Amino acid sequence: MSEQLILEINNLTKHFKAGGKQTVHALDGVSFTLKKGETLGLVGESGCGKTTCARTIIRMYEPTSGQIIMDGTDITELNQKQLKPFRKNMQMIFQDPYASLNARMTVRDIIAEPLLAHGVVKRKQDANEYVYPMLERVGLTREHASRYAHEFSGGQRQRVGIARALILEPNLVVCDEPISALDVSIQAQVINLLKDFQEEKGVSYLFIAHDLSMIRYVSDNVGVMYLGQLAEIGETDEIYKNPLHPYTKGLLGSIPIANPALARQKKKSSIEGDIPSPIKPPAGCRFHTRCPYMKEICCEETPKLKDAGNGHMVACHLCD
Repeated sequence: MSEQLILEINNLTKHFKAGGKQTVHALDGVSFTLKKGETLGLVGESGCGKTTCARTIIRMYEPTSGQIIMDGTDITELNQKQLKPFRKNMQMIFQDPYASLNARMTVRDIIAEPLLAHGVVKRKQDANEYVYPMLERVGLTREHASRYAHEFSGGQRQRVGIARALILEPNLVVCDEPISALDVSIQAQVINLLKDFQEEKGVSYLFIAHDLSMIRYVSDNVGVMYLGQLAEIGETDEIYKNPLHPYTKGLLGSIPIANPALARQKKKSSIEGDIPSPIKPPAGCRFHTRCPYMKEICCEETPKLKDAGNGHMVACHLCD
């Protein structure tokens, strides 16, 4: 794996106005790096800020503060015209394969659109030499090129979305739960397709998912998010074998075990309570309202990400 940094995120913050003087703290001070050919998995409960983080990184959302450095260039404050050369190298696979595809366009036009937008080809007919091989690469055929999105199954639509994201051979692909709506057998095919393309082209993935077992399979590093902040981040094996944050332990403890006998022996470590509102997040550690190990300092002081060894970073007063 290359040591070249593709993406560097520094203290990234995104707040939304919620009417009146209320503010949604969707993302607060997130920092991490992503190297060429590497996959970073982001996990956490619904509403923790994973998708907001992904969309802010590719500038679908404008960041409130912080830095987004892509291939060594700070793109945080670039306007849309200045961003265009960078958009060619950062693409996104969306969670809903039907809503993200234009119902009025054929598959050929959907996949060819990025080529035309970035000047790779000048005419639609010239795009076929790129589109047809990519269709076959994702498990479809050139006969599918003239069809519309509603004529495909969910798995086939997702393959079209993947083909559109990969057609420009980007350096970074943000995968926002690309397999959550698919059957298990189709999930495996899509994941293997992404891994094959990564090995061939050296593309980097920011992979968002709820399936912790799948994240362990696809990721080199894992970041655990809670209420807009990173609770823990490090190498995948280190996080899964030696979780330090109580929230991470709770998430990993919720992974189902197929063997009933082993499941009964497993120590229960589920997370109790509900996630607080991002409009008024708790002071101090945001997890303290649900943490069984809470101390007084947890209610008063926000923990910083600290190195616990081997690049394993954790934001928890218990680990000080």
